[in-house]
Amino acid sequence: MSQISGARLPYKDFSPGRHSVYQMNLQRTQYSSVTGPGTDGCRALKLVARPCILPSSSNSVTLTSYIILGALALFIFVGAYYFVVSLAGPKKIEEIENLISRGKYKDAIVLLNRMLEKDDRNMKAVYLLGLCHQKTGDYSNAILNYRRCTKIAKYSPETPEPEVRKRLADSQLSIGNYTEAKNEYLILTQVQPDNYENYYEVGKLFQRGGLQPKAIKFLTQATRLNPAHADSWCALGQAHFQMNNYQEARNALQTATQLAPSDANAHYYLGLTLRFLQDGEGALKALEKALKDEDLKPRVILTRGLVMMDQKSYIQAVAEFQRALKLVDKKSDMFLQLHYMAAAAAELNRDMHTAIEHWEKLNSIKPDYRDVAQKLKQYSDFRTDDSIKDFMIASGAQFEAVTRKMIENMGFSINQINMNRDTAITALVSETDAMKRANRRFYALFYLQRDLNTVSENQMREFHEQMKERGAQRGVFMTVGEFAPAAIEFAGNRPIELFDSAAIVEHVRGAMS
Repeated sequence: MSQISGARLPYKDFSPGRHSVYQMNLQRTQYSSVTGPGTDGCRALKLVARPCILPSSSNSVTLTSYIILGALALFIFVGAYYFVVSLAGPKKIEEIENLISRGKYKDAIVLLNRMLEKDDRNMKAVYLLGLCHQKTGDYSNAILNYRRCTKIAKYSPETPEPEVRKRLADSQLSIGNYTEAKNEYLILTQVQPDNYENYYEVGKLFQRGGLQPKAIKFLTQATRLNPAHADSWCALGQAHFQMNNYQEARNALQTATQLAPSDANAHYYLGLTLRFLQDGEGALKALEKALKDEDLKPRVILTRGLVMMDQKSYIQAVAEFQRALKLVDKKSDMFLQLHYMAAAAAELNRDMHTAIEHWEKLNSIKPDYRDVAQKLKQYSDFRTDDSIKDFMIASGAQFEAVTRKMIENMGFSINQINMNRDTAITALVSETDAMKRANRRFYALFYLQRDLNTVSENQMREFHEQMKERGAQRGVFMTVGEFAPAAIEFAGNRPIELFDSAAIVEHVRGAMS
């Protein structure tokens, strides 16, 4: 009978790193001699339990396990990454906004650029980048990023379209792109049809471009949407003023000054408007309130001087112009204009010394300024001859006395004499020398004016008509100014003798000596 001996039970090895599967192996063993009962010298099978490593199929199972575990680990890692990013993103935007609120725009720009490298369509990041560039004065890059926002067009409460377009328009204004800015505000009037500010801005830009009718249209709408907005009324008044709509300008500007009593600009334009409406006193009152603005002050004083000239208060006008000269840059156009107006007011007051002084100053700065060279030429004798200066500034009574002496020195006897204001004298005179010998008396009409206004053809025609009405066979027209070519041509075909500034000098000297 066969005997099974040496049997071993299966076991597992739990040592670390070892994962073996064991199976029972039957092993045949032959003993050389077996004694004992039941052996009968026969061979016996010996059942032995041994550990053994799985074949190739077992190795394949192990590799699959590794792949599954690796995939699971990768999934967990990626999920964790995106979870962290989702938490870190908003926090990072908040940190950037905090930097912006503290004025650290350059630091914010660095972080925003890094953020946009990962997502260049991040609307809020692009908007904040534009904002940072705008705050630092880099308007070109600000415009670039705001335009990117309009292309992305993912507007939200954090980046609303009106805010983006308004900042884009403001950046355009900062670099003088007025047309581009106007186009953005025009879009805003469609996006926000009830927002008066957009209509106001469009109106101002049309006004700047000289398109006053369009400016009036948008500014009127702004005042309708917000009747309490003083700036809209002021701009509307200015637009009407530029169109010579003085009544409408006055109404708008008066509303502006009522809403904003401290608005010097509104008072200034109201003063300008009232001047053209021939309300001199009202103009001076409005301009007085505008004097509080130091930047406007020279222009306000200039306008006050013009109002005084309108009122024929020439001495006060000269004083105003000279006062303003102390406030302006000597290299500015305003400096030249004030000198010119001071000379004009002095000339009208026949203060030739003051007038010439201002003309000479202008000539030394800019010889071709307006008609300064012509004025100095006309008054060349007055610049060196005191008797001529005295004649120009003489009182009305002195002016008449000198004129009488001039008429007598020319061989006339005076029949009638009339003073027109205190700048011109008309006299009906008679010639008594050759005509007296012929027992006939011939009359002449004598006219002398002591202002520099050029004598026109119409003025000469009127003089000729007066000759006919008063029965004068001859005319004598004298002026310290000049004659227009047409006036000279008209007189050339008629019995009218002309004396211009050069010809009158000797007669004045003779009468003043």
